[in-house]
Amino acid sequence: MMARSWKVPALRVASEEMLHLDLFRFIASIGIVVRHSFEFFFPAATRSALPSGLALFVDLFFVISGFVIAHVYQGKVGTVSDYGTFLQRRVGRLMPLHWLTLAASIIVWSVFVVLGKAGNHQPSFEATCIAETAILLNAMLTCGNGISFSSVSWSIGAEMVMYLMFPLFAWAAVRSRLGLLAAASLVLFAMIAVDLSQNSVDRSWVDVWPPFRALPSFMIGICLFYFRHKVQIPAPRRMLLLSLTLLLISMITHTHHLISLGLIYVVAITAIAADQEIAPTFVKRLAPLGQLTYSIYMWHSLVILIVMNAIADKLFHAPPGLMVPFCIVSWLIIFAVSYFSYFVIETPARRYIDGLGRANKRSAADVVVSENEGLRRQTG
Repeated sequence: MMARSWKVPALRVASEEMLHLDLFRFIASIGIVVRHSFEFFFPAATRSALPSGLALFVDLFFVISGFVIAHVYQGKVGTVSDYGTFLQRRVGRLMPLHWLTLAASIIVWSVFVVLGKAGNHQPSFEATCIAETAILLNAMLTCGNGISFSSVSWSIGAEMVMYLMFPLFAWAAVRSRLGLLAAASLVLFAMIAVDLSQNSVDRSWVDVWPPFRALPSFMIGICLFYFRHKVQIPAPRRMLLLSLTLLLISMITHTHHLISLGLIYVVAITAIAADQEIAPTFVKRLAPLGQLTYSIYMWHSLVILIVMNAIADKLFHAPPGLMVPFCIVSWLIIFAVSYFSYFVIETPARRYIDGLGRANKRSAADVVVSENEGLRRQTG
């Protein structure tokens, strides 16, 4: 008997209603990867002066997250039990990969320390600092030397704070959607005021305290869900392409971050408008890549640290021309590891955590698609 051939599992979108948003989640993750890899094409002394606008793609994550969470959980967090189930699923989605990448980062940096190659930017090995990172408090607190393992997890900590607050937003939306929109606008203006008063023009929005940075974008995402059918834009896909182009230009130049932030909101709004129409074929084909967004985000910094920083930059002192193949190899590794991680690590872990404490546990397949089915059942 011939051995059964092994097939690569296929990515699938969670909902046909958010294809453009799914695609832009993936685009945002690629933007973050580009931000952290392209700095090695420049001398170390000049890297701090490079435009940091691509880092604001994280704020697009916050907007889309607010939209998706409202889409899935509207009317489903009204009791303590519902709230507990909601948080359980959020923990199942975020924490296993966070803990895995944290452990991997500790191992990698330990090897650097043993080899005497840790340099001046090694994270703090203090037990308290590692514990704070493990429970995502590194987004809110400063410990040790101020550098933590799994540095990108700062945004996951901010995201978790948004999840803790979500029932409040859902309650406000039930009573007055216009009131929630007004509150989101006030929060945005307040955070802009904080940004302008405390942060320099060169850095601006990326230095806002993470929960404060996430709050207006997450709230705006929730509001966009409730007002999605009122978003009417002529030729939305053309406007989406135009707004994305303007956003990228602002990000790769020294345009003030608040302008880029405004363009992020425009991109999100036009993507939602585009999702009101039938998506073109290329969007349908690429949208499933949005499922890899979290994997790419969590793994990319570790891969770049090893391949581009330690090997290419520190070991080979690679000039820009030689850095190109190292960059390509890094991107290929990131995609491969993320694909493997999504199917082999994240999905089984999510199934397990989602099923904990259930008196009548559903099958693993039912558990893992529970939120996806919730998305499909939404009719708006």
